[in-house]
Formats: sequence, C-alpha cells, structure tokens
Amino acid sequence: MAQEKGRERRVRLPAAAGLLASVFVDALGSGLYMSVSVVFFTRYLRLGVGEVGVGLSVAGGLSFLSLVPIGVLADRVGPRRMLIGAHLTRALLLACYPFVTRFAVFLLVIASLGVADRAASPLVQGLFGAAVGKERRVRAMGRARALQNLGLALGGLAAGAVLFADSGPVYVGVVYADALSFVIAAVLVARLRAPAPHAPSGGRPLPLRRRLSVFRDRRFALLTGLNSVASLHVTVLTAGVPLWVLAHDRMPRAVIAWTLVLNTVIVVLFQVRVTRGIEDAADGGRALRRGGVLLAAGCCALAVTGSLPAAAAVALVLGAVAFQAFAEMYQQAGAWAISYDLAPEDRRQVYLAFFSLGNAARNTYGPLVVTFLVVRRGAAGWLSLGLLVLAAGLWAARSGRSAVASVPSSSPVPAVSIVQGDKRGHHS
Repeated sequence: MAQEKGRERRVRLPAAAGLLASVFVDALGSGLYMSVSVVFFTRYLRLGVGEVGVGLSVAGGLSFLSLVPIGVLADRVGPRRMLIGAHLTRALLLACYPFVTRFAVFLLVIASLGVADRAASPLVQGLFGAAVGKERRVRAMGRARALQNLGLALGGLAAGAVLFADSGPVYVGVVYADALSFVIAAVLVARLRAPAPHAPSGGRPLPLRRRLSVFRDRRFALLTGLNSVASLHVTVLTAGVPLWVLAHDRMPRAVIAWTLVLNTVIVVLFQVRVTRGIEDAADGGRALRRGGVLLAAGCCALAVTGSLPAAAAVALVLGAVAFQAFAEMYQQAGAWAISYDLAPEDRRQVYLAFFSLGNAARNTYGPLVVTFLVVRRGAAGWLSLGLLVLAAGLWAARSGRSAVASVPSSSPVPAVSIVQGDKRGHHS
C-alpha cells in the first residue's frame, strides 16, 4: 500500500500544465538555435551557402511528405509517445551536428531533423485536444502559442550575445543547449498525466484505408487549402515587409527588427484573448474571415507607404504590422477550431497532420507569391495580396458554417487522464 502511495506521489504534472511547460522550453532552445544556425553551418561546419540551402530544401520536402504517415502512426501508438520520440530524436540529431564533416552526412542530419521538427506541432495539438475539454482546447492552444512566442523571443535575445562572441566553441554550446531543451521537453511530456487515447469501436485497429480517409474528405481538404492562403501573414511579416523596407531608402533598416518585436509583443499579450468564443468549425471559419479582413487592411496600408515621407511611412508600416499580428492570431485560432472540430476522434492525429500540410506548403509557395507581388508589382501587388487573403477568409467562413451544418450533433467525448501505473492500452 505504501509503495502504491509513493507511486501516486510521483504522478506527473497535469497534462495541460506539462504541455505548456514543454512548449516554452522547446521554444526557448529553438529561438536560441535558429538565430545562429546558419552562422554555425557556414563558420563552424565550413559548408557553403548553396549547400546549406540544398539541405534546408531537402529537409522541407521530406518533412512535408512525412507528416501524414507520422499522423497515421501517432493515431496507432498515441501522440504522447510519438512526441517524446520526436523530442529525443531532435536532441540526438543536434548532438551529432558538431561531428559532421561531409555534406552527405549534413544532408542526412538536417533532413531527419526537419522531419522530427515538423511532426512535433500536430502532435502537441493532438495532446492538447485530448487533455482538455472541447470548449477549452482552442484557448489552451492560444496559451501555448503565446508562450512559444515568448520563448522564441527570449532565445533570440540570448543569441545576440552569442553572435557578438563569434566563437566556434560558443556556437557548439548553443547547439548542445538546444539539444538539452528537447531532452527537458521530452521529460516534461513523459511526466505529465497522459490523456487516454480514444479507442475505436470493438478495440480493433482501424484499416489503413479508413485511416487515410482524410484524403477523400473534400471539405476538410478545401478548408486546409483556404487556411494555408489565410496564413500568408507569416510570409508577409518575414519576407514581404523586409523586402518592402529595403526597397525604400527613406525608411531605416531598423524598422525590420521593430516589426518583429511588435508582432511578438502583440501575440504574447493578446493571443489567448482572441481565442474567446472560438470553438467549432463555424467559429473557426469566421475567425479566418476576420483574419483575412485584418490582413487585407494591413496590405492596403503598406500599399501607400511607398509615396509617404519617412516618418509617416514608418508609422504606417508599424500600424500595418499590428493589423498583421491580429490577423495572425485570428487565423491561428480559426485553424485550431476547424482542425479540432472536423477531425474524427479515432483519426485525430492523421487529420491534424493533413491540416498541417497547408502550413508546410505555404512555406514553399508563400515566399514566391509575396516576393513576386511585392517586388514586381509594388502597391498593386499589396492590394492583390490583400484581395487574395480576403477571398480565402470569406470562403472559409462559408465552408466552416456548412461543415458544421452537415455534421450531426453528438455528445462530446470527455477528456480522460491516466497516470503511469494505468494499464489501459493506447489507441490502436
């Protein structure tokens, strides 16, 4: 009896709290690493810029192709085990980086790391979906995103000192620090109360054909694509605005850094508030519409900055980025609501993985679209981009509303927790 009580005292963190802590630790290490990774590759590993570019492209392609297979596996063995495995894989691969001496080995490491990195996001979302009730899961993801932005920002600030030192051993230390952050994140996930996976009827494994039914779900595929277009706010911030500032000598280059800081502060402060009242696919569609309106307004503001005096142009760029930040928050909340609400309980992870394909695709086509419109078309390009995201938002609102109307009402599945000693099997 005493032994059983001792085991209960070692019971883990509540699921939501443990996940939030793991997300923050992950982001802290990632923010530190991302800011110095390219310098580490070129200065310490002595790789050429072209080789680094090829490695990043291969990693992006493989991570895109692996998302759905990983989702299928996560539905079978459980997202918690998969997330622990993804974190430990990331740590191991990062620890290998300082010993890379050939491009082929670098390609293998960076591609494998890209697969594990991309897999983590839908796995975290799946765990939040099972750990909290339906009415709180979007809000929980809002908290996670706010903490993620805070962690990335703090890690990025710490990286400034590293870049100032410009020392090989310091860069290696950053790589190992990021690896350690993934080990800590894995431990936090391992110690939390794991949500019990939903078992299919009869407890038998679902046939592969049924697991892959997401590819025949036209409405879900449509909303995945529309959300991908609505999420172009990411590329606007990271590529569109910097290119626009660089193309206009009147604006100081420091504006680029100010826009990133402003976006981070707004998301940290308001992401949770924005999620209020956004629960099902209809709410999610309306959130995407609101995000489209806000981003379109920001694009219109950017379109006129090219003809304004420097001070007015800078003020309007910062105002446009504020609109972009709120568009980002509504789009994220809408995406969580849609993907949660329309994913069947017994195939949640593969549906979430499929939905993540839209973000992976955006990272490929987004820079091309935004660069072509901003660099080649100028003000007209900004207006065209605004119309594009506005149309996607309006269409998403209509599709989300019809998706909810076509699904028969059913009683919600309660969130259940298990502790380490629980012998119930994982969903298979």
